[in-house]
Amino acid sequence: MVRSAGVSAPTIPAGRADDLASRLPVLRAALERQRDFRREQVTQVDLHQPTRTPSATKDAAGRAQEPTPALCEIEALVAAGARRALTDIELALAQMRTGRYGCCRRCGTGIPLAVLEAIPKTTLCLACQQPAEHNALPAHTALRAPRRAERSSAAR
Repeated sequence: MVRSAGVSAPTIPAGRADDLASRLPVLRAALERQRDFRREQVTQVDLHQPTRTPSATKDAAGRAQEPTPALCEIEALVAAGARRALTDIELALAQMRTGRYGCCRRCGTGIPLAVLEAIPKTTLCLACQQPAEHNALPAHTALRAPRRAERSSAAR
């Protein structure tokens, strides 16, 4: 088998490999449940989004109410998060099928079993996860709590 320079095969100590192998059925079942939940969530979001019209929501008195930009942004964030989680889950299941589950997909380092049990969809070790999360953060946060001055002037 030919490997590119600088990339080594993932290595898992024998004892850890046995522990991981014994836990794979439980981890696979957890991932499959999470995948089913996320698929349903994405389906619901997709069904909800296109049908939203200004009259699609009603206030407590039953009057038509236009969704606020904040509500639309929250819904978009929930949908993006569900899709991202589904992608991560499917990637972890693919790694199980190829025998690479439990190894970081970037550097090949073994991911601790405790981490896999807590977050079965994990495919990156901690060292590789931190830069990935940093790069995924939005440049700014549009949703924020109003400042005290804004709240007090709005109350007047």
